[in-house]
Amino acid sequence: MRRAGILVLGFLLAICCAQPAQAEDPKNKGLFITPLRTYISVEPSHAQSGTFTLANNTSNPMSIDLSVGQFSVADYSYDYQFSQTHDDWVKLSQTQLDLQPGKSQILTFSVSPPAKATPGGHYFTIFATAQLQGNASQVRAATVLYVTVEGALVKSSTINRTTIPFFSFGTDIDFSMDVKNTGNTHFFTYTSGKLAGLSANSDAPESTNLLLPGTSRIIASTIRAPLLPGLYKATFGYRTDGNQQVQRSSYVLYIPPWSLLIPIGAAWFIYAVRQYRKRRSV
Repeated sequence: MRRAGILVLGFLLAICCAQPAQAEDPKNKGLFITPLRTYISVEPSHAQSGTFTLANNTSNPMSIDLSVGQFSVADYSYDYQFSQTHDDWVKLSQTQLDLQPGKSQILTFSVSPPAKATPGGHYFTIFATAQLQGNASQVRAATVLYVTVEGALVKSSTINRTTIPFFSFGTDIDFSMDVKNTGNTHFFTYTSGKLAGLSANSDAPESTNLLLPGTSRIIASTIRAPLLPGLYKATFGYRTDGNQQVQRSSYVLYIPPWSLLIPIGAAWFIYAVRQYRKRRSV
C-alpha cells in the first residue's frame, strides 16, 4: 500500500509540474520579409553588404517591387516615421522580382557612405511592395537598417526626469526615466534597480531599450518589493553599450497590504485589555 501511495503521489506531482504544451506558431501569411532589422558598421567611402529574404506565403504568384527609404522615430512614443531617402547610400541587387506561391528568395544590398559622410547613426528602410491578384489593394513589408558610419562616435545620454513613488503597496515598485540620447549614434540601454534595507529582495532582471540620436524615450522597469514593510533606499538607472553608467536614488516607504492589519490588531488588543480591566474592576 505504501508503494502504491508513493506511485500515486509521483503521478500527481508529474501532472502538476508538467509544462503546458506550446502551440505551434502559425505560418506567416502574405508577403514575408526577414530579418526585420539589421545593424551595420561601415567606414566612409567603403561598402558593406548584407542580405534579406522575401517569401510569398500565399496561394498566388506575386510581383514585388523593392525600394529604399529613410526612417526616424518620434519622441517618447518611438513610432516609426518613414520618408524618402536623401542619401543614395543603399543599393539593391534587384528592384523587382516575381515569386511563386510558397517560394522565397535571398536578396543582397550594399551600404556605401561617401567620404564626407557624417560619423554616427543613419537609418534606412528597404520596402517590398506587392499587388495582390484579384484585389486592388497592395501589401507591404519592410526591413530596417541601422547603419553606423565609423569615425568620432559619441554615445552619451542624459536623464531629464525620473519617477518613482514614495509610498509603495504592491509586489513591485515601478520606476521610469525620461532619457535623451545626446550622442550621434544609436545604442542600447540596460535598465535595472535595487533596494537597500531590511529584507530587500534580489535585483530584478535588466530591461533593454534602443535609443536613437537626438530623441527622448521613457524607460520604465520595476524593482522587486521587499518582504517586510519599512523605509528603503532605491537605486535605479541604466548602463549603455558605450560603458556609460547613469544612476539615481530615492527613498521608498514600502507598506504591504497585510501590514495594515498590524495597527488594527494592536488597537483591538488594547481595546480588549481595557474592557477586561473594566470588568475586573466592577
